[in-house]
Amino acid sequence: MNEFKFLPFFICTALFSVIALLYFRGPFYEYAVAAAFVSVPFILLLPRKWLSALLFLILIAAIGTAFQAPAASLGSVGNYFLLSVFQCSLWAVSEQVKLLEEETVRLEEQRLSLLQKDGELRALELQEFVEQALWMLKTGKRRERAWLMEVTPFVNCPIKTSELEKAALQSIVRERDLVTSRKGAVYVLVKETEEDSIQPLLKRIEQVMGAKSEPASYEVKKTAITTVGEMGSLLS
Repeated sequence: MNEFKFLPFFICTALFSVIALLYFRGPFYEYAVAAAFVSVPFILLLPRKWLSALLFLILIAAIGTAFQAPAASLGSVGNYFLLSVFQCSLWAVSEQVKLLEEETVRLEEQRLSLLQKDGELRALELQEFVEQALWMLKTGKRRERAWLMEVTPFVNCPIKTSELEKAALQSIVRERDLVTSRKGAVYVLVKETEEDSIQPLLKRIEQVMGAKSEPASYEVKKTAITTVGEMGSLLS
């Protein structure tokens, strides 16, 4: 998940800044810690444009505190710096989580388009397929595997791509698997959740084609992938 690879860094930075405030115990550090915790709901709920105003208000409060105790002004600046690091890091975490949620909703809505087209199932367009595949690979667990299946009719075979496409659509797990077609081949992306989950899918496709009295005159190529770039035969 390249867009969110810095999320752990920002979380750790926010945590360490609060720990530093408690550890160094600078002048008026109690106020800084209190401000850090009070500002959490504001940072999480306020629009992005209000963050600079919030930091400015805290800066004014820090300057006012420093004027009250000139001998401790350096420590007050340090407290303000740590407080600002905490707030900016928390804001970065909040923005990335919101972005993740928005992208999830968008792609879930797009996935629903797979289910209906004039009352029938349909395959995804290539761009839709790539976007959904990218999201599937991003959100997959480390132990899960994704398989790209390329189903191609043999030469001079009466089986049409559209028939294979329909058979694949009737055989996939709709909430998880993806189907598209390109250059006479049908592509199915399977997110493996159980051991050897591809064989039942292939068997279902074979059964659907058999019910249409079509011979199983097609070949299937299976490729384990971890990135969209590995779908070479589809993207080339």
